[in-house]
Amino acid sequence: MLEFIYRKLKKTVRAIDMHIERRKYGYIEKLPKDIEYPEGGLYDVVYESSCKWPHNTAIEYYSSQVTYKELIRKIDRVARSLKQIGVRKGDYVTVCMPNTPEAVYMFYAINEVGAIANMIHPLSSEKEIEEYINKAHSKVMLVVDITYPKVENIIKNTPLEQVIVVSPTRSMDFIVRAIYHLTKGRKNHIKKTQIITTWNHFLAQGSKFVGNPHARVNANDPAVILYSGGTTGKPKGVVLTNLNFNSQALGAKYLVPELLKTRYSMLTFLPNFHAFGLGVCMHIPFYCGMRIVLIPQFNAKKLKSYIKKFHINILVGVPTVYEYMAKIKFSAHELRRIKGAVSGGDMASQALKKEVNQFFRDHGSKAMIHNGYGLTEAAGGMVFSPASIAAEQDVIGYPLPDSEVLILDLKTHRPVGPNIDGEILVRGLTVMKGYLDNKKATDDTFITIGNKKYLKTGDIGHVDERGVVFFKARLKRLIITNGYNVYPGNVESVTMKSKLVDKCACIGVPDKLRGEIVRIYIVPKEGTSEHAIRKDLAKLYREYLAKYEIPREIKIISEIPKTKLGKVDFIALAKL
Repeated sequence: MLEFIYRKLKKTVRAIDMHIERRKYGYIEKLPKDIEYPEGGLYDVVYESSCKWPHNTAIEYYSSQVTYKELIRKIDRVARSLKQIGVRKGDYVTVCMPNTPEAVYMFYAINEVGAIANMIHPLSSEKEIEEYINKAHSKVMLVVDITYPKVENIIKNTPLEQVIVVSPTRSMDFIVRAIYHLTKGRKNHIKKTQIITTWNHFLAQGSKFVGNPHARVNANDPAVILYSGGTTGKPKGVVLTNLNFNSQALGAKYLVPELLKTRYSMLTFLPNFHAFGLGVCMHIPFYCGMRIVLIPQFNAKKLKSYIKKFHINILVGVPTVYEYMAKIKFSAHELRRIKGAVSGGDMASQALKKEVNQFFRDHGSKAMIHNGYGLTEAAGGMVFSPASIAAEQDVIGYPLPDSEVLILDLKTHRPVGPNIDGEILVRGLTVMKGYLDNKKATDDTFITIGNKKYLKTGDIGHVDERGVVFFKARLKRLIITNGYNVYPGNVESVTMKSKLVDKCACIGVPDKLRGEIVRIYIVPKEGTSEHAIRKDLAKLYREYLAKYEIPREIKIISEIPKTKLGKVDFIALAKL
């Protein structure tokens, strides 16, 4: 009873506080006075969608389709299997998969049994996979077959008790599966042991489970671990709750309803191990009863065929995807089904927005690019631009309901007024609980101003009189290549493992195809040859870095340029 009274009181105080904050936002007239957020888990939200729209298609994967009714049935089956092999509430289950139906079933089944999904990039190096598994003390893992050899090499160094291996073709038709097996799959020899099993064998175990696999979870319980470098440095585990993602989904429905209609389909190629892909491209559409078209390995050259074949209505991607799309030849009305396009992961320039918006109009669509803004520490997206402001220069939009953006002066570290640039601070229901087992990093990422706790983003921007947020530049040195985040500090740390390197500095260099590429500057130790350095670094990078993290350019220099304060001068460095 006391807990109930406490929760009601806390909710009332929060509603009053955030209602005052919301008054400055231009979309206040669209919002109810008190938004009721889901009190359960991610699974509960999808289950509710299955009750509302049981016969709507939830997933389309190549030639197969899964309705919402079937989606819940498949998730429940996986949940029973998880319970049968001993997964309990609060356990961490690692998912190392591209966008496949099996990854979706596992993700929500983990939530259904009250466990926590530890999401890992399949292209991560052996050392990274080992580290992420150990960070979460994960005993169970789902892994795609092409990544399995890496996992096999490091199992002995982890607490893993069960590794489930699945092919990305399992839910495809027979012909596609056969071609995959002949070209790639036959190279992946799975050694079945007590620890290693296949997806089919794992599912079969669920038939032995008796009872209801569903565990009651609370909104603020941890649900997902995603990996981010924060504002700087080595990737850390970001602890995100059920409420983080559910409030994002409900808030987006209020803020950009024109993009989230039940009858719409969304092209989902941004990966599930990134907050943007997991939250915006999977959970939000499921919340809204939409159809998602899963693409496990995105190929920009096939974008035209994706749009035509799957009758796509909503596109979500990084700016480089739209740059490429604008160069594709479409017929006059071939894009008529496109109703909207969301750009995230990096800022779409005003020139790109104008070019793409005109491209849409020239090919039968009234769609426009809507910039979004977020970071892993805030579930991937917490600022979106409705159609009324989407075309404005540098705009990233309004914060989600019950969220706030505050701008901090870079010199005085005090809040500033409208239209003044500074560091972007955010607060709201999508903000993480903290970094996994890293209190210091968590404390360093948050700042308290006026008894309110804000997350420091490391980005520069301003807020105007309407409450519209504008992005200007990144304070942090994050490199974004092909939509993937690369943290220079991590690349530099691996580089310095070489006994042949004296100093190094890593930067991102603009690239038309990838957005940015990774470049590393090396100061060699005296008497070391360039050939020897490149050979040694190639070996280290293969062992410790994912493919997309490996520098595409290695430049040998005599000294790292410094500022007057003795810090690395990255501007001067880029000119070398």
